[in-house]
Amino acid sequence: MEIRQLEYFLAVVEHNGVNRAAQQLHIAQASLSQSIRQLERELKLTLFHRTGRNLVLNSAGELLVEPARKVLRDVLAARDIMRGARELQVGSITIGTMPEMSSDAVAAWSASFTKLHPGIRIDLVEQASAAELCEEVAAGNCELGFTTFPAPADNLAEVDLGVQRLLLVMPPGTTGADPAAPHDLARLDDVPLVVSSSAHRENDFVTTLLRQEAVVPRIVARVPNRHAQLTLVLNGAGSAFLPLRMAAAAARAGAVVVETRPALRTPFGIVHRDGGLNPAAQSFVIESGAALNRWTELIAGFQQEGLCLLDAALRADDELRT
Repeated sequence: MEIRQLEYFLAVVEHNGVNRAAQQLHIAQASLSQSIRQLERELKLTLFHRTGRNLVLNSAGELLVEPARKVLRDVLAARDIMRGARELQVGSITIGTMPEMSSDAVAAWSASFTKLHPGIRIDLVEQASAAELCEEVAAGNCELGFTTFPAPADNLAEVDLGVQRLLLVMPPGTTGADPAAPHDLARLDDVPLVVSSSAHRENDFVTTLLRQEAVVPRIVARVPNRHAQLTLVLNGAGSAFLPLRMAAAAARAGAVVVETRPALRTPFGIVHRDGGLNPAAQSFVIESGAALNRWTELIAGFQQEGLCLLDAALRADDELRT
C-alpha cells in the first residue's frame, strides 16, 4: 500500500466520484481508477459499490476512511517536522534523564537522530530525581525529559513510549537460576542486592513488590548510579535489578540474567513544555520513538519464535547493529 493510493482513495470519497477527483488531482481518470483497483487488490477487498460510472463507498471502504486520513495527517506532520529540522542545521538539544532511566538506553535511542542531524549537538544530563527533571523541563533548561510515569508534574505534555522492564542481574557463575525461566521474587530472601541510592522511585517500587511477596530486601551496597551497580554485580558483590538494555549488556559480560515473577514493569516516556517544540526537538521525539519501536518490535518477533526476553533483546541488538 502506497501513500499515493490512500490520497487517491480519499479524493474519490471527498469529491463524490472519480471524475471530479481526477480533475482536482490533475491526473487522468483512467490512472485514478487503476490506482483504486490496485489498492483493492492489495487489500483483497472491494471498497466501492460500482453503479455505472458512479462509485459509492461500501462498508469496507467506510472503515478505511478514518485510518487513511490519520496516515496522511501523520505523513504531513512528519514532512513538516523534517523540513523544519533540515532548516535547523546547527544548534543543540538539552535532554534530561533521571536515575531510573538508563542514560545508555537514551543514548542508543538518540543514535538515528544524530546520524540524520550531525550538526545538532545533544546535551544529555541526568537529574537527581523525576521531580527535579520535571522542574528543569518546566523551567526551559531541558527541552525534553525522559522519565518513568506517572510524572510528578501536571503542567507538562507527555509522550508515552512504552514500558521499561527490569530484570534480575546476578554475578557470573551464579547457580540455581535458569535464564529461560522466571525467577520468583519470593525466592529473594537470601539474595544480596546492590541498589542505586539515587533511584528512589524504583527502589520504592521494587520494595513494595518484594513486600507483597513477603520478602525483606537484603541490601549489601548502595551506590550512586547504574554503572556502579553493574560493576559490583560483575565482581560478585551482589545482584541488581537493571533495565533490559543494560541487563543485555551485563549478560554479554558474563552475568546471569533472569526475568522475575511477577514481572517488574514501569511505564516511561518523554515530558516537555506545552505549546509545541522546536523542529529539532520534534524530530528527536519522532526519531527516538521510531528507534525504540523498532527495537521492541524485533524483540516481540523473536519472542514469538520462542526466545526468552533476554535472548530476544540480544538478537534485536545484534540485528540493529548490522
